[in-house]
Amino acid sequence: MLSKYFKSSLLKEIAAKTGTPTYVYSQAAFLKQVGAYKKAFKGLDPLFCYAMKANSSGALCALAAGEGWGADVVSGGELYRALRAGFEPGKIIFSGVGKTPDELAYALESGILFVNAESFEEVAELERVARRLKLRAPLSLRLNPDVDPHTHKYISTGRLGSKFGVSFEEAQKIYMYAAESAHLRPVGAHFHIGSQVHSAAPYGLAAGRLAAFMLRLASRGINLKYADAGGGWGVKEGGEMEDPAALARELGAVFAGTGLKLLLEPGRSVAAPSGLLLTRAIYRKASGDKNFIIADAAMNDLVRPALYGAKHPVELVGGGRGERRRWDIVGPVCESGDFLAEGVTLPEPAPGALLAIYSAGAYGMSMSSQYNSRPRAAEVLVTGPASWKVIRRRETYADLVAAEVK
Repeated sequence: MLSKYFKSSLLKEIAAKTGTPTYVYSQAAFLKQVGAYKKAFKGLDPLFCYAMKANSSGALCALAAGEGWGADVVSGGELYRALRAGFEPGKIIFSGVGKTPDELAYALESGILFVNAESFEEVAELERVARRLKLRAPLSLRLNPDVDPHTHKYISTGRLGSKFGVSFEEAQKIYMYAAESAHLRPVGAHFHIGSQVHSAAPYGLAAGRLAAFMLRLASRGINLKYADAGGGWGVKEGGEMEDPAALARELGAVFAGTGLKLLLEPGRSVAAPSGLLLTRAIYRKASGDKNFIIADAAMNDLVRPALYGAKHPVELVGGGRGERRRWDIVGPVCESGDFLAEGVTLPEPAPGALLAIYSAGAYGMSMSSQYNSRPRAAEVLVTGPASWKVIRRRETYADLVAAEVK
């Protein structure tokens, strides 16, 4: 259980000094997942680009950068954060379907490794921006390998008919066009089949299709350097990342000895087990056959249960002696979808008791909002057995209106 990274005494101290709700991350857990990837892929020497959309906290990003990782960004804001956190520009890739001309210019001026484009119109815009800047833009295309990873429909991205990527047929035309352009430099090809993929087999299938396509391009004189296999390796709620050795074997079987530089984009699998949401019970109530714990955290703090049906393990910090019951843990937001967990069995918590919601390190804080004019939570990093630091202060009411203009 992930609680081994978060001692009850430390969580109580953090809550007493910073208040709740608060995201608490474990440096040890984060670096353990990073180390697992490095160990599994040692023989392939890939470039790992941390997927910042999972958690763009500067302190966590700095940990990844310190391990020699690059970054996968999907907006100009994430690029800004990546550079600020210390990622080398030459190890940053820019993905996403809707990059604006300003974002493309920012990426090229920053000297990133390449842009992962997702349509011909985006490639044409990239060419215009590069011409204006008098540069040759390093280009990769996101290909749609039409592989079903059998995951949630909102996070399955590798099938034809999704908004992501282009077909192999269209991609060949785009690469041929780019190869003739004075302002485009084709350097790589990319796929990302989705998130929470618990089998390596879909990666092997997609990688085989990508490698065959890259060989066809080479026969036409377009020699790419980078093969980007995306991210999405699975991590179960309440557990640590699954051993990526199987993933390394599948990708190694395809790319080893090809001379291509392999890229991977881990995000959730590294960040999710590394964090929890610490919240305090405010009230208890019964309604029909249900018992509710009303907490001070809400869907604006952690939207994954409402959005994806995610089931995060919950523990009463320090345990409890009361009668064990089934509880729905809900927040103060005025929505029926405002729940953090449903049907969890816990000892009855006294008002003010602390609850730890695990596996919240990914897509927790990064997807949080100020809905219902609720200031966003604080963030804390546990740096040792008895040491921690605030890495983002709790927002105030003044922060809610700081950008408003009268």
